[in-house]
Amino acid sequence: MKKKFITRTLTVAISLALGHNTVSAQQNPAPQAEEIEKISILGSRVSSRTATESSVPVDIISAESLTKGGFTELGQSLQATAPSFNFSRTQVSDGSDLFRPATLRGLQPDQTLVLINGKRRHNQAIFGLNGTVGAGAAGTDMNAIPMTALKNVQVLRDGAAAQYGSDAIAGVINLSLKDTTDITSGYFQGGATGEGDGEVFSMGLNTGFDIGKDGGFINLSVELRDGEGTNRAQRDIGGSSTTARGTLSDKVRWGQGNAESEFISTFYNMMVPVNELEIYSFGGFSNRTALGNGFFRNYDEAAKNVPQVYADGFLPYIDNEAEDISVSLGLRGDINDDWQFDLSAVYGENKYDFDSKNTINASYAAEYLTNNPDATDEEIAANAGPTSGYSGGFRFDQLTFNADVSGIVEIGFDEPLYVSFGAEYREENYEIVAGEEASYACGLANSDTSFASVIDPDTFAECGFQAYPGLRPDASGEADRDSYAFYLDLELQLTEQWNVGTAFRYEDFSDAGDDLVAKLSSRYDFSDDFALRGAVSTGFRAPSLQQSAYTAYTTNLGAGGVLSPSFTATAGSPFPSALGVDGLDLETSESISLGAVFNINDEISVTLDGYHIEIEDRITLGSMLSPEDVAFNQAAVDALAATGADQANYFANSVNSTTKGLDLIITYNTDIADGSLAVTLAGNINETEIDSVNAPDGIPKSVALDDLQRSFLTDGQPQERATLTFDYSRDKWGAIVRANYYGETDVIYFGNDHIGLPDSILVNDTFKDTSVVESAVLIDINFDYQINDNFTLAAGINNLFDVTPDELGENEALDFITNQAFKYPVRALPYGFDGMSYYARVNFSF
Repeated sequence: MKKKFITRTLTVAISLALGHNTVSAQQNPAPQAEEIEKISILGSRVSSRTATESSVPVDIISAESLTKGGFTELGQSLQATAPSFNFSRTQVSDGSDLFRPATLRGLQPDQTLVLINGKRRHNQAIFGLNGTVGAGAAGTDMNAIPMTALKNVQVLRDGAAAQYGSDAIAGVINLSLKDTTDITSGYFQGGATGEGDGEVFSMGLNTGFDIGKDGGFINLSVELRDGEGTNRAQRDIGGSSTTARGTLSDKVRWGQGNAESEFISTFYNMMVPVNELEIYSFGGFSNRTALGNGFFRNYDEAAKNVPQVYADGFLPYIDNEAEDISVSLGLRGDINDDWQFDLSAVYGENKYDFDSKNTINASYAAEYLTNNPDATDEEIAANAGPTSGYSGGFRFDQLTFNADVSGIVEIGFDEPLYVSFGAEYREENYEIVAGEEASYACGLANSDTSFASVIDPDTFAECGFQAYPGLRPDASGEADRDSYAFYLDLELQLTEQWNVGTAFRYEDFSDAGDDLVAKLSSRYDFSDDFALRGAVSTGFRAPSLQQSAYTAYTTNLGAGGVLSPSFTATAGSPFPSALGVDGLDLETSESISLGAVFNINDEISVTLDGYHIEIEDRITLGSMLSPEDVAFNQAAVDALAATGADQANYFANSVNSTTKGLDLIITYNTDIADGSLAVTLAGNINETEIDSVNAPDGIPKSVALDDLQRSFLTDGQPQERATLTFDYSRDKWGAIVRANYYGETDVIYFGNDHIGLPDSILVNDTFKDTSVVESAVLIDINFDYQINDNFTLAAGINNLFDVTPDELGENEALDFITNQAFKYPVRALPYGFDGMSYYARVNFSF
């Protein structure tokens, strides 16, 4: 029986000439700037619709394109190939050392929906903190998925909540897994930075087997990666027990760079025909670790250090570990010649744990000295408590059931009406796991108050581990919710030139309410070479459990650049309630897109798409508020004091915003010098504006959304991004040259508007108000040579000219508070600061 499955969101198989890391038995085929003439239903439920015929922009990126730049992380590779995708770097920001925020069109990580084989992927258990791009947004961990398992990636650059549900405000990314059999392929790759550090070794293997004789298969993938860290910090002037402050240290003591990391992942994809039906399943496991660090604790910091243990100060480490498990099981088949069904269940869970190393809980030694005032240094050191331990963790799991039906109805037109409808039910669970007692306690007795520091009796020692204070038992807990949804999707070819589609979706969340959203899309082909396309839609995003149930104690910068104990309050708890925030509501959106597709000739094609996205009640994680910030509200002052922290923040539906921009893609394919050349120019211009701030009555707008958080929303990601790629192939040789342009970012975090240092510190100068990462062009090159039918060698250099952000000057607050140790900014870094890197790779296929 001929299968015509038109499933709810499943992308129909895309045949790619080199859809995996293998070497063809033939000579290298001509490269394609964009493999667009492939069947896809991301954004459409019609199986015969191609990406170039779609009413909304859809990019299809082959597995070969993803790996040609030498990238071993999916997020980095997508950033290099899809300009509307941003993968910001950050450092000294707790869990962000292990995951990085992945965004579309300058919005938040949790406003892009990620699918695998067309099925909803679960989110990560944690989100970025400490003033980062995407702070407070628990998106999908793109790097948990091995690139060896991917056949291609499809990026729908349009709001699609009416089709796919909550989170799809910015767009949808679908990861299609390989389904090949009788081929074993893989790679070995090694590389490092131009500074000689950051050595990375990775390897991947993919193979497949037939199951039966009717098209059944199982495809298996495994990937390993071991990366040494990088460090761009410099010698500092913080002083030590033997060196006066203001004198350069003998060695580099701070850490500023990528964390030392390890990664292992396995994935499978399978299908077994049973009579006239198909049973399918896919899923995987991954485990990643990363050893990040906090700020260096100086030898004389009374609240933080115990000199009897760390005579010259210490650099605390945060050992991050993420574990990810997912499995999907489904049944699909034909009801009759015109109708198909798909029943599926998908389970996914993410665990995130923190261990602190080379740290200390200064209150232990302080308590001992208080109780034993005549104690010797040796006795204080022996009773200073552990220098490592478990600081806590987070858990999130999601179970999704889908029932989908698709088919056609003849209504008198040349083509039938394509109809899809279905239902979804989802359960989610979230848990915060407390750390061991030493990680959060005030002294061995775990008192309600701290004790006088062993350095300065007028200063209280801080409670809990340095860098990542443990999650307290009163912050631990569990939360759960469920949701259900119904959808209807219609599409009709009104005439040979005119296509119209519409979608409706109703979704109800047990903890956040319900919404009915819709989408209308259309495309008109004026000729074979020119078409206009566009869509209008409404959308929504429910607050995640990670937002509504999160609470934790952390360490953040306070006034004057001092690290202070900080608290994030649960939505609806006393502190946010005192400021008028009793809970979180749905985010809602309205989107308009309009684009054109123009084939100038057989060699050149152009697509231009504009978009306008208005989001109301956008959820943000506010900045830390001190007692002085909320002095106008005594109830808030009292609630903050009850937490025991110096400052606190919370989630709120604080913002109404508008994001608008343009996506441009120009492709040129030609034969030249006995070879084939493909040139692709892809660019994105993007701008986000704050329309209004939702401040409760009697609450200043600066409390609901301050300038620090505003700067991340509007200027934390490049407003201009572009790539220009030259892909040349001749006989057994291939080469790629890519220019990557990143626009400027400009945020207040770590600028003096955040730190608040007096200008009198400087001589004839003033501190810069903000932290700026300048616009830059990075050049990447790659060469490959096909040795024989089974092996290909590849080598390349990324960031050929060693471009980095401008080094910090003496008039920058971050330079001052790190005692001149940090060389570069550490926030809103679209291209990082590691500089040039190189790699060599062997691809094989048997």
